[in-house]
Amino acid sequence: MIRMDSCRLLLRRALGQAGYTLMETLVVMSILVIVIGAIADGFTSASKAETDQVSRADDQEAARQALDRLRKDIHCASAASVGSNAQGGYTLNLTVGPNQCIAVTAGPQAGVGLSDGVQWCTVQIDTNRYVLYRTIVHACDATDAVFQVDHITQANVWQMACGANLSHLQAVVIDLPVNRDFATRPGRTYELTDRISLRNDTAQSGAAFCQN
Repeated sequence: MIRMDSCRLLLRRALGQAGYTLMETLVVMSILVIVIGAIADGFTSASKAETDQVSRADDQEAARQALDRLRKDIHCASAASVGSNAQGGYTLNLTVGPNQCIAVTAGPQAGVGLSDGVQWCTVQIDTNRYVLYRTIVHACDATDAVFQVDHITQANVWQMACGANLSHLQAVVIDLPVNRDFATRPGRTYELTDRISLRNDTAQSGAAFCQN
């Protein structure tokens, strides 16, 4: 008899529960939407940050490889000059004679004074964005030359100079700044600099300003 009364009491209590009201349900759903949105936003931000880091690392690696290639070309050259081009950038002309240096394959009429050589050039894409190219077979441009680095932040990355220690050898000073998002994050520019002498230059045949 006691067991039957207990069961009836429990049954009445169960049937008497009203559950959640509509307002309570809406509040719970709103909280869930806010929490899930915050989690999704966190994942999106993390994904964008990872993509940005990978892109910046790719740009920096391309800049290092381009500087290594530039160093070989300049070391092999016997003359160099730089000037503006019709593509909003600058062109570096390097004279490298046939069979003068096995590290550089020189094409016809690409260098200084229409001699065999190598050309490097920057081509303007947008404000503070230039692309670096290299060629050994024709005038350097964005159509036929070989792509090297994107997102360079200045047009002219080369300056003519003289070698150190009174060697009178011509040298090229390189300043290669790379930044994929220069407009909003100028402080994140990755910059490579170097001063490279032309090893096949001589005090007599090199630039006049280096002979004095």
